[in-house]
Amino acid sequence: MRTLLPPPPPSSPDYSPALASLAARILYPNPLPSTASNLPLYILSAAALPSARGTAYDDLLPYVLARLPSNDDLIAGLQYEIIFFANPGEGDKKKLPGWQWLVQTYGLLSRVLRKRLKRLWVVGAERWVRVLVEGVLTVVVGAGKGRRKVGFWRGVEALEGVGVDVREVCVPASVWMGELRRRKRRKGDEEGYGGKRGRRAFGVREPLPRKGGDGEGARLPRVLREATSFLLMEECVKTEGLFRVNAKAVMVEALREMYERGQQFVVWKERETVLCFPCWREGVGDVGVDELEEKEGFDVHAAAGLVKMWYGELREPVFPQSCYQGLEKFYGGEGVALEPEQLAEMLREDAEWTILSKTARRILRMHLLPLLSRVTDFEEWNRMTAPSLAVCFAPALLRGPDIEEDMKMMTIVRRLLEAMTAHWKSHLAPALDLDHGEFEDELRLPEAISDREDPLEEAEAGVSSREAQMSGITLIDNDTSASDTQQEDDEEEGDDPPPLPVRPDTLSLQAREPPPLPPRPRTFSGPGDERAPLPPRVRSSTVAGMPTTSPASSLSQGPMNGPDGKVKRKPAPTVQPLPRYSMVVGPSGQQHATLEHMPFYNTVEQPIEEAQDLDADLYADPDLPMYEATPDSPSRRTIPRKPVPKQGQKGGE
Repeated sequence: MRTLLPPPPPSSPDYSPALASLAARILYPNPLPSTASNLPLYILSAAALPSARGTAYDDLLPYVLARLPSNDDLIAGLQYEIIFFANPGEGDKKKLPGWQWLVQTYGLLSRVLRKRLKRLWVVGAERWVRVLVEGVLTVVVGAGKGRRKVGFWRGVEALEGVGVDVREVCVPASVWMGELRRRKRRKGDEEGYGGKRGRRAFGVREPLPRKGGDGEGARLPRVLREATSFLLMEECVKTEGLFRVNAKAVMVEALREMYERGQQFVVWKERETVLCFPCWREGVGDVGVDELEEKEGFDVHAAAGLVKMWYGELREPVFPQSCYQGLEKFYGGEGVALEPEQLAEMLREDAEWTILSKTARRILRMHLLPLLSRVTDFEEWNRMTAPSLAVCFAPALLRGPDIEEDMKMMTIVRRLLEAMTAHWKSHLAPALDLDHGEFEDELRLPEAISDREDPLEEAEAGVSSREAQMSGITLIDNDTSASDTQQEDDEEEGDDPPPLPVRPDTLSLQAREPPPLPPRPRTFSGPGDERAPLPPRVRSSTVAGMPTTSPASSLSQGPMNGPDGKVKRKPAPTVQPLPRYSMVVGPSGQQHATLEHMPFYNTVEQPIEEAQDLDADLYADPDLPMYEATPDSPSRRTIPRKPVPKQGQKGGE
């Protein structure tokens, strides 16, 4: 059986720096041990695996396995854990080696290396990868031993259920982007992590957190501090098209989710420039990332897109709709000159009147204007002038309900931002008593541990979207924003709301009974105050259209009785038969007596005179059956019927 040889030493001519660098991206130790067991944790990324067509995996394997703990440490009793991110990323799905190579690789591992592996978490594996791993473990290792050590999880969030703090894991950038694609594809989750479990940086109530958490001034949030520090590095700030060239949307969304989670290790990388701020853990101190140049990172355009996204998702934009009228009145004219003194008065902390809120002025002074001014210092390389930067940032500073109105105001905001950027270093910063060193201090890593991470703002119950959280009516003046008003209310004392009224006792309410209802009368009282039983029910019917009543009851007097002792009832309406032409006109040319008072409408095309002559013969025949009134039934009226034609008479005779 073939044995696994260690890689050659770095001083050997057979040593391959390319394979060693590739192995450092495939398998590397996590900066912090596992939070579940406090054991060394290793990260294995399938996205970093090269294509099997152009790389000899047999030559690469010794460099990869050499990054695991040594045999001496393992024999001494050291155990370790591995997190395997099995998502291959955006590359070719067939770049992974075959299962035969996987079985041979497991057979080349030393016995102590296999025994000291405590846990293997496989995250984001496809079904065929899971079947492959389980098959290898069943055939080579054994069903019981292998499956007890291996766990399969669908996404990164699932690791939190087994005690692994994902925030302290240095997850590759490709894994975060693949996780975001998988969630949107399977669950349709467009709102992201922050919309479900709270927010730290984007769309929060206080965009500038307080220093130390006690309200002693404001500071920049972590996302702006780290992204701006990377943007202003010499190789990054000289990038052509900075803030104009858009990054991949999935990359910016992945960065946003990492900062909303509070991910401790965010790696920035642009060619040879790499940046990652250290993480602090109690009992350990500041922990940095080793071999940072070999890690996957986010480029400079992703950092620029993240800064613009932060401004675009402010809960209250820098130029809200409430200041549109002032913008158009004082700065809307084409010939209006934007003097530095006028701009400085707009940005001053203690300004008597200004169209901007206090929080908006702080954001412009502490971050946006110093950043844009620094970028214009390198416009020879990045080709970004003050007008170009104003065009890129103006849409992110406006967010009103009317798009057409925003487009009109965007021209004014663009002129203001261009003038502020051009005059910042020469006029505005000295007029506001600000120097270059204060901006540098804001970008440094805070000494206070509580200031290194932004506070988590819990999600509002019953609110599912960002627009719903931002909706509402707030009455403030021009000099105060919603977040400033909240801070002032927190600092005031003695303004407690009045107490609520005492809640009534539940038992006392139950003991009270409503007053008894009066007894229902069962007798009927007449005018003479004689109590007698109620009269029997009187039924009415109609006979030939005339109402008839039952015999009178024994009650002869009462409020419902007439003077004759009979019960008053409303008579039923008389049933009138529908008119027919044969019964409307009689033999003498007059209307029939039954329909004497009914209006007559001719619906026959022939004249009435011809119709009368036609019916005269029918009425003259005495043998036709007809109901007539009799003395016994004076109320019964005659209803003529259509005569039956005589025998021998047919149509046309």
